[in-house]
Amino acid sequence: MGFSTTATLANCLLLTASVVHAADLDPTQWLGGNSPWFQGPDVNNIPYEVPDGCTVDMAAFVSRHGSRYPDPGAYNGWVALSEKIQAAQFTATGDYSFISTWKPVLRNPAVEISDISIGGYKELYDMGVSYRWRYPDFYTENTPFSVFANQYPAAPRVVNSARLFARGYLGPNSTYGDIYVLKSNVPESIANSLAPSDSCPTYSDNGGGDNLTTWNNLYLPAVTKRINSHIKGNFSFTSSDVTNFPYLCGFETQITGRRSPWCNIFTDDELRKYEYAQDLRYYYGSGPGSGKNYTLMQPVLNAIVQRLVDGPNKTYVNSNGQSWTPGPLMPMFTNDGQINQLAAEIGVFDQQKPLPSTKIPSDQLYISSHYVTMRGTIGFERLTCSSKKYVRITLNDAVYPVPSCQNGPGKSCPVDSYAALNAQKAKSQGTFVQTCGLTNSTAAGKTNTATFLRDNALSWEYVVKP
Repeated sequence: MGFSTTATLANCLLLTASVVHAADLDPTQWLGGNSPWFQGPDVNNIPYEVPDGCTVDMAAFVSRHGSRYPDPGAYNGWVALSEKIQAAQFTATGDYSFISTWKPVLRNPAVEISDISIGGYKELYDMGVSYRWRYPDFYTENTPFSVFANQYPAAPRVVNSARLFARGYLGPNSTYGDIYVLKSNVPESIANSLAPSDSCPTYSDNGGGDNLTTWNNLYLPAVTKRINSHIKGNFSFTSSDVTNFPYLCGFETQITGRRSPWCNIFTDDELRKYEYAQDLRYYYGSGPGSGKNYTLMQPVLNAIVQRLVDGPNKTYVNSNGQSWTPGPLMPMFTNDGQINQLAAEIGVFDQQKPLPSTKIPSDQLYISSHYVTMRGTIGFERLTCSSKKYVRITLNDAVYPVPSCQNGPGKSCPVDSYAALNAQKAKSQGTFVQTCGLTNSTAAGKTNTATFLRDNALSWEYVVKP
């Protein structure tokens, strides 16, 4: 049976940390990279609240863009599926009765394709407000506020996400916001952008490769057979069609603000298997199982760690010779590939065993729905606890400890220890320039540390307003 619980997108967005990862509560929380934003479950039994006796004096986050309309390829697939349905003669009842009249929900594809949806607008405004409330001492009214965004060449959704976050964060004073847009595909930006892999000629994301193919061949035939048993007539879905149903569940829900009827098609068990397909896609495409792919956000991580070590009041000298004192909050927006690369690099999944392609492991911590959702966010907080400094890492607002360094309050890691751990890992992996086989490099490429968080005068960035 499918899901019977009804829920609007507004209800989904109001779910709190008490929510557990259970499909009978909300199927949109099992869709990996196709899930709308939701706060991750507390899988490590560590409260999200700041530990007693501690304060947060700096924070950084790297976030995926917000919920969006489909890209052209996906939308064309929706249209083809609808045309296939309309050309057939069949009957279906119950949860399946909507299928015979289903059409894509986009109203004006020419202007909607690939950009932020209304659901994404809400996610990002809410995100801005939540960060302003969470760190009330980080911003003074009517002062400059910096946000950083990847210039994703295919669509404006990353830059628009940064702008919408700034509007929510600054409210009526959004004119004080500056969105620093970083080009990632020019020679000057090597290792110094929010998508370093764009400048890496050896980078290739296989989308999960043979591991995903093996898993799909195991679980999809039975799902397809069960779904087709509910349809009477000269029509049947292929396994390729069926893989689109959870995708449609997530997208239609956040586009319309109403639960999509496609969310009722997969059972609980089938949705978990679909989610695992998403896990394999990310784990072996750009995550821990992707060879050197996952190391390519190391320059960005090094830049974040350097700022956390320097502290909130550090003044830097720009490349144009002027002084700049950035604020204590470092907001960054990019795409799902970069979020996944970074998640694999920060240490929280260091003890995750390789994901098998023939079964779902019982001890799985690496679950893509918990951090690479739309607006999926990797957060870093610098805690001051009795004058000592610690780093705490969150994925979608759920705390994840670093297994080899969790002796601080709330299983945090001393700042200096985390910096040393990160430096050792970077040394063992090799630099960005070495990994990518580059013979020429920028200063950031040589040092393996991006500089955009302490230099706002780079030649490959430009500024837009919220």
